Amino acid sequence: MVVGALLTSGRSQEPAKSEAPKNQPKSEPKYDETFSGLIVELSPTKITVSRSILGKPAEKCTFGIKPDTRVEGKLRVRAKVTVGFVTTDEGDIARLVVVRPAQKPPDKK
Repeated sequence: MVVGALLTSGRSQEPAKSEAPKNQPKSEPKYDETFSGLIVELSPTKITVSRSILGKPAEKCTFGIKPDTRVEGKLRVRAKVTVGFVTTDEGDIARLVVVRPAQKPPDKK
């Protein structure tokens, strides 16, 4: 019993961990779904991405870009991206856009 009382009293004295340390990177924005493909249209307020799946017709999806949308990499037409988004009354809103590096063809020897 004494051990149990000591363990529970030690837990109540731990500092609250509500704040993240300042040297850690920002946490990833919350999103519900992802969509990956090539950028086919780009403007300051929206991005259109097209993807092709073998045996299915190509599909396009347009996402709104808000001031709090986090973009990792440089957006440009024909860049490969993965978009994390949420669906709202305004439509699909991008929360995170990650530009994938272009793959170089393997060296032929």
